[in-house]
Amino acid sequence: MIGSRVVGGRYLLLDELDRRGFGPAHRAEDRITGRTVVVTEIRLPAGGGTGDGLRERLLAEVRAAGRLRHPGLVGVQDLITDRGPDGRLREHLVTELPEAGTLARALDDGPLPGRRVAAIGRDVLVALRAVHADGGTHGGLDPDCVLLAPDGRALLTDLGLARAVGARPAGTGGGPDAFTAPERRGPAGDTPAADLWSLGALLHHAVGRAAPEGGPLDAAITGLTAADPAGRIGPDEAENLLARAAGPRPAGGDLGRNRWILLAVAALLAVAVVALVILTVL
Repeated sequence: MIGSRVVGGRYLLLDELDRRGFGPAHRAEDRITGRTVVVTEIRLPAGGGTGDGLRERLLAEVRAAGRLRHPGLVGVQDLITDRGPDGRLREHLVTELPEAGTLARALDDGPLPGRRVAAIGRDVLVALRAVHADGGTHGGLDPDCVLLAPDGRALLTDLGLARAVGARPAGTGGGPDAFTAPERRGPAGDTPAADLWSLGALLHHAVGRAAPEGGPLDAAITGLTAADPAGRIGPDEAENLLARAAGPRPAGGDLGRNRWILLAVAALLAVAVVALVILTVL
């Protein structure tokens, strides 16, 4: 507990979460609904101000993110203006609270196995495709906005925040530019292809040198991070490569269907052999 501070007259801040995001994030109790949520105090990069349309940009991004409902996306619920501990007015973003830690923290102990990285990439790609299908982009994909749940799923958060307020104050793995597509630094603007480049950079950072050269994960990373957007692989090919690199899904998927096909073929061959034996005897 942090002195029973309440944000917006509604959200009772509890313990601080171990996240490196756009500002301190706290587990909080919504005193109206009783639900537990995350309240993140948005801190601007050095030189940022509040009178340059910040709230309007944040509102636009929060509204866009709040429309989305997808199992791979952390839901956005509210945007509150309230005073921070220093007495200054700050924006506070309210989101769902998944039981998950960031990919950035998981990488503090070193790169992850290739199959695990591919599974994370597949989950993030599926979530990105939902964002793109709604006409939006993430705009700031890096290891801090990928959350890893205990059941192995990867979740995507912080939609549009980098676009609204600039790069997060504390980046990961070489700074925020390490995951920014080349065209995002120029006049080309924000596109789904730029998000895919960021995904490739994220996978490269997460796996280190452990991706077998020439394997599907290596092909996905190379194809996603082509400097020319026109030369990058598309989401369908990327998803196929990541699915191959991650290995078969749990029982009941393609592996189960293939097993039944093989059994059926074996049965037909057995019938053919029996028929041939009978004809030979006769």
